[in-house]
Amino acid sequence: MTDIKWCIEYLKKYNEIDTLPNMMDEALFRALQNITMPYELSEEFYKRQDNVLKDILSRKEITDVSFFADGITLYKGDITLLKADAIVNACNNKMLGCFVPGHHCIDNAIHSFAGLQVRRDMMKIMAAQGHDEPNGDCKVTSAYNLPSKYIFHTVGPIYSGKKQDEVDLASCYRSCLKKADEMGLNSIVFCCLSTGVFGYPIEKATTIAIRTVKEYLNTQNTHVKKVVFNVFTERDYEIYQRLLERD
Repeated sequence: MTDIKWCIEYLKKYNEIDTLPNMMDEALFRALQNITMPYELSEEFYKRQDNVLKDILSRKEITDVSFFADGITLYKGDITLLKADAIVNACNNKMLGCFVPGHHCIDNAIHSFAGLQVRRDMMKIMAAQGHDEPNGDCKVTSAYNLPSKYIFHTVGPIYSGKKQDEVDLASCYRSCLKKADEMGLNSIVFCCLSTGVFGYPIEKATTIAIRTVKEYLNTQNTHVKKVVFNVFTERDYEIYQRLLERD
């Protein structure tokens, strides 16, 4: 039995599922990952899962941000295919990833292609913390099967139009940059925090992101040399490009 079919059967039994929708193996495997709480998964599962994810990654093109110029770079593409010291994940306050099978949010993609070790590690972190994650902080896990070294997990604000939204969103960027400095990292990739289901207007969020990152780079004796704003749509790219050029 191939590793992916073995993993599907393992997760199917683990989740007590008898029948599954008619999906291609990779989509079905991802859907089962998304609904699994990895309390006691076997070492054999993690080994076979890693084989599957490494095979999937080997068929894709990786972009190494070490070849980007120092300073701020705007990049349109899949954050799970960027090789950096850290990529930033947009989370909810439970910090355990997206449980909607195959959902197209960044939280789902990062957890799916990194592996269930990320949810396992975050379960331990959150259990030790004992409460939901506040807006604007940063937690760190290994990136496991992603090209990058680490994942920085941060909770942005759900947009309400209040001044506190701006404070919390700026704190996400500062917290991640500060953590990167504490860890001696050279490069960090930010996604568009809070602009998805959290509803933060993209122009307002982009203005805060650019202003906060530039202020940090200009005022701190920082180890971080490369900051990448990663976007996925052409519209977001055009907004970031225009605001970066303006500032």
